[in-house]
This record gives sequence, C-alpha cells and structure tokens, in this order.
Amino acid sequence: MKFDLNKDLIEGLRDSTNDESISRLNGIVSGLITEVMEELSAKSSFIQLDKVILEPVNEIYLGAICACSEYTYFLGVANKEIELNSLDKKHYIKNLWKRFVNAWRVSRSKTKKKKKNVAYENSASNIRNITKYTIDDLKSDVVRHLANFVTPSTIIYEYYDHISILGKEDFGTNVKINIYICMYDEKNEVYKLYNNAKNRFFDIDFKQRFNNLNSKIQDCGDNFINMVKVFNSLFSKAYNKVPNQILIESLLFACPNKLYKDDLYETFINIANFIRLNDVTAIRSICDNSKSIFKDKLILGSNGQIDFSRFIKLLDSYKI
Repeated sequence: MKFDLNKDLIEGLRDSTNDESISRLNGIVSGLITEVMEELSAKSSFIQLDKVILEPVNEIYLGAICACSEYTYFLGVANKEIELNSLDKKHYIKNLWKRFVNAWRVSRSKTKKKKKNVAYENSASNIRNITKYTIDDLKSDVVRHLANFVTPSTIIYEYYDHISILGKEDFGTNVKINIYICMYDEKNEVYKLYNNAKNRFFDIDFKQRFNNLNSKIQDCGDNFINMVKVFNSLFSKAYNKVPNQILIESLLFACPNKLYKDDLYETFINIANFIRLNDVTAIRSICDNSKSIFKDKLILGSNGQIDFSRFIKLLDSYKI
C-alpha cells in the first residue's frame, strides 16, 4: 500500500524544528566545553586552549534535526605527546582500571553532591603522578571537570571513545549530547579517533564534506538544507532512527542543481524521483569524491548500506 505525500506535510516537516533553539543549544555546549577546557588547561600542561577545537559533525552542522536527532561533536586536541603515549600498550590495564574508578566516582558524586568536590580534587591531584598522559586520561579528565559545570540531575556517561550527557535542566527535554574525544592534526585539519581494541588512531577528514555542503548551499539555497531535514524526518518517523548523514548528504549533493526549485514540494518531487529512477550506487561520498558511497568507511561503519536500502524502500512506499 502506497501513502500520499502532500505539500502540507512536506512543508510541515520543514517547519517542525526551531532554528533558534538549535543555535542556542550549540552555544550552551560550546560555552560548557570552553569552561571545561579552560579549567583543565590550568591544571594540565598537556592542554593549550589555542589547540582545542569543537566541531558539530552530524545533522546539527546543517541544523537539519528531527525527532530522533542527537547532538554529536568532535572535541579535538592537538598534542603529539598524548597521541604517542596513548599507543603504549604497557599502560592499557592501568588506564582501564583507572577509567572504571573514575566512572564509579562520577556516578557516586551524582548521588552524594556534597562530596563531589572532594572526590574530584583527589582525582585531579592524581594527574600529577601520571608519567604518561593518554587520550583515556584526557577523556576521564573532561568528564570530571564537566561534572563541576552541570546541575546534579545531569548524567554523564563515559564510553570507550566518547561521552554522552543527558540533562533536562541544562539542555532541555529529550536532548542527548555526544562528544567524541579525539586528537587533532592541525596541519592537515584531520581528527584522529582512537580505537582502544586496535590500539591505533583512525583519521577522519571532514574538510571536503564541509566544503561540498557549503558549495551546494551557495548554489541551491536553503532548499538543500530543507531536503536533508525532510528526508531525515521521514526516515526517523518510519524507522525510529536518523539515517547515516554522510549517506543522505551524498545522495542529495549528487542531485543536479536544476532540481532544486524555489518551491519546496516541487523540489522534493524532483529529488525523490531522481533518486528512485536513477542508479545511485556509484554516487561519490560527500567526504571523499574518490570513493563511492559504499566504499567510504564513514558510511559502511554505521550500517549505511542498511540505511540506503531503507531509504529507497521508504521512497517507493509513497505516491510521488
């Protein structure tokens, strides 16, 4: 059974988010991380504020959020010594145990607020005794200092490669913040995400993606952003998740500029028919024009092929 997509629905999806709220929340996260890194830089010689960068990397970069969206950032720190220290296997077990202890302290401090400062002061003093400061130490320190700037009801989760923050009072209802702690290559403007299991860093380069997005917006106007928002919303309503953004952006970037009209609904019809009726499997990744969408690890690594099949199935389920 096919379902009707009408003009009112498409325009309603475009207007369903509050751009001012997105901007406000980005400002809150940016201000919070700035305060954390300022405090951390005062206590650690490894952190220099002019070598720290915070970058939104999912749909919030375009403001194309939907009901299932989370706010995901890369927090990059340029420091070769931390990078080299992190690759030292000898400290793996010690760091693993220390991360467990720190996670326990964070959770315990939420229930015993009066003892929070003491616990963190004791933890912070241990930094001076560490001979090799690693990216795991950096992540744990960011978590400890974050706890000083959020309300007691906010919960911070520490995972092997990122932290997640949930707090209605600080960020709003149903808002989840994800921050990936990375090394940053200033010269090449590349993020280096550490994989604990493989004991190595993986380079992630967003330059081409951001350049392509900005170029497409300049050529096609806001309806390019609106198309990302509409397709994100349709996908999330159907599958209760946000599709892989590199995939969606790659598909929409590959659509000819002439398909983007002033009228949003006409644009949607043009784009949907183009994707449905053309062979899009050879489309290049928006992050790397030398790779197809099924060769880019940023798509493959997060079930992008499944999202592609679902996306095509979604379009076929509507009368267009």
